[in-house]
Amino acid sequence: MQLHALRLSGFRNYTRAHIEPSPRVNILLGENAQGKTNLLEAIYYLSAFRPLRPVREADLIQWGAQEMRLTAQYETDGLTDELQIRLHAQGKRVITLNEQPVARPSALVGRLSVVCFTANDLTLIRGEPADRRRFLDTEISLLSPRYAHAVAHYRRALEQRNNLLRAYLEGAASLESLPEWNAQLVKYGARLFQARRQFLERLNTLAETTHRALTRRAESLQLQYQPGLPVRAPLPEKEEDWADALMSALHQSAGEELRRATTLYGPHRDDFQILVQGYEARLFASQGQQRTCALSLRLSEVALVESIRHAPPIVLLDDVFSDLDPARRQSLVAYLTPRTQTFITCTDLSAFDEATLRDAAQFEVREGTVSRHA
Repeated sequence: MQLHALRLSGFRNYTRAHIEPSPRVNILLGENAQGKTNLLEAIYYLSAFRPLRPVREADLIQWGAQEMRLTAQYETDGLTDELQIRLHAQGKRVITLNEQPVARPSALVGRLSVVCFTANDLTLIRGEPADRRRFLDTEISLLSPRYAHAVAHYRRALEQRNNLLRAYLEGAASLESLPEWNAQLVKYGARLFQARRQFLERLNTLAETTHRALTRRAESLQLQYQPGLPVRAPLPEKEEDWADALMSALHQSAGEELRRATTLYGPHRDDFQILVQGYEARLFASQGQQRTCALSLRLSEVALVESIRHAPPIVLLDDVFSDLDPARRQSLVAYLTPRTQTFITCTDLSAFDEATLRDAAQFEVREGTVSRHA
C-alpha cells in the first residue's frame, strides 16, 4: 500500500494543498496548531470515511467554504486508484473511485489501508472499557464488512431490547416481543464475541513481539479478553458456542434485568486487559510505558493488516515522541523505516538520527500551507 499523491481543498484550515509523499518516511514539521494533524486526518478520512477526531463531519469543511474535497492517488496490489470524497456544507457526501460514483461506500472502507496513532490512544490504557470496545469495533470493522454489519444490528437490537425493558417496568408494554429481540441480540452478539476473541488473540501475539522490539526486549506485553459474559476459561471456540452462552446468561439474569430495566450481559459489556510484565498497565505502568503500550497495540496492527491484506498499511503517527525516551524513539523509527510508508508529525527534528533524516521526505506545515524541503 502506497500513497502517491494527496490533494485537499476546503478541508479544515487548508484552502488548497497538494503533496507527493515519499514511499518511506514523511516528516510533517511545524509548530502547534498549524495543520499537521489535519493532513493525517485527511488520509484517515479517505480510509475510514469518518473523522479522526470526535467531531461532526461538517466541521471538516473550512470555515466559509461550500464544500471540502479530498483526493488520493494510491497503489495497492500493483494497481493505482484514485479515490475522491466531496462533502458539501449542506451535508451531502459524494464518493468516487476512478471517477465513477460509489453506490455503497461501506464496501470501500479500509480500501486505502491505514493505521493511525494519536495522543488520544492513551485512553486505550488509561480509559474506560467503552474506549477499548470502540477500538475493537473501529479496527475490526476496517478489516471486515461483516463485522461492521453485525455491530450496527447488535446496537439496534440492544437499544430496542432496553427500551422494551424500561417500558415494561413503567407498565407501558408487555414482554411479547422480548424473545424476538433476544434472538437478534444473541445472533449478532455471538458474531461480535467471536470476532473480538480472534482479533485479540492474533493481536496479542503480534503485540508481544512489537513491544519487545520497541523496549529492546526489556518488557513483555499481554492482552487478555474479558467478554461481557459469566464464562470461565477456556473461552468458547465457535460462534454457536458464544450464542449458547449469551442466551443462557440472558435467561439466568431475566429477573434482575426486569428489575433494573437494562441488558446485563453481551458484547456491550466487553473489555480487555493490557498487562506489562504481568501487571495491569492502567494501574502500574509509567507514562512512558503506557505510551509505548499504546504504540505497540497500533503497530501490531501493521503486521496484522499485512497478514490479511498481503501488504503493509500506511502508518500515521501524530505527536508520537511525547513521553518516549531517546532509546524508545530510536527503536520506533528503526521498527517502521524498512517496512511501511509512514507519516510523522513533530515540532522539531531532534528525535531523528542523521540516516533517517537523509532518507526521509520533510514537509514544512505553516498556517494551512505545506511545502516540501529540497
